[in-house]
Amino acid sequence: MTAQSQPGNGKPLSGPTHKYRDAALDAQYQFIGEDHLFTALATYIDERMTLDASVQDGLAANVDNNLKTLKLTGEYYYKRKIGGSVGYFSTTGSSDPLLYAAAALTGSANFSPDTTGYILEVNYLPWLNTKLQLQYTGYSKFNGGKTNYDGSGRDASSNNTTYLLAWVNY
Repeated sequence: MTAQSQPGNGKPLSGPTHKYRDAALDAQYQFIGEDHLFTALATYIDERMTLDASVQDGLAANVDNNLKTLKLTGEYYYKRKIGGSVGYFSTTGSSDPLLYAAAALTGSANFSPDTTGYILEVNYLPWLNTKLQLQYTGYSKFNGGKTNYDGSGRDASSNNTTYLLAWVNY
């Protein structure tokens, strides 16, 4: 170890690094009436990555990569008792054969992070401190593919999930 790279000597470490630049837009509209509540939400994120260290270590093939994320959601409640939401999400980005290598469950057979899907949710609030929720998340694309996205035979829809929640606050 050289004196420059020894921890605690007050000198910064040198060598390749990662750099990230994120630009985002987040918007919300809400209507609150006596009987009806409506909310519309939108988020867009543009992430630029410079991965010098990962390229040097063989963990990424591209020095420059990007991810773009879009989320849109509409929510509605009647008399603050029953309601739900419908949402859409999409992530797209640059292909990288090392960063998004094929692997069971989490990898991408075409080296892509591209993922799209939707979320459906129903909520019932019988009392002020209680919430019952049923949520379904469906994927039309996962890690770049609709079918056999990981090279192990899994389809995007294999990641669909159902979530049931009973929440009581006291």
